[in-house]
Amino acid sequence: MILLVHYDRRAQSLMRLERYDDADMSKAQDDMLELELSLLGSDADDEIAIFRAETEALFRSQVRYFHSSSLIDEKQMTSSSERPFAC
Repeated sequence: MILLVHYDRRAQSLMRLERYDDADMSKAQDDMLELELSLLGSDADDEIAIFRAETEALFRSQVRYFHSSSLIDEKQMTSSSERPFAC
């Protein structure tokens, strides 16, 4: 599983979480670039990252992004074929 994460450092909150199949790394990278470009020139203090890992391991190793989020429940994450959501 691949996850594209948009995290707001100031608010310490997850803004976007999008899931992709392992075969869709190129799509995830394209979406990441598009998101980064959309933030150019803004005063946002955001992190944009792609993670590739098993769900459980990812949530344990990246606690900052997921510690207070109900999005850990895989049923609530969007797939790349669905519209991403704001958290």
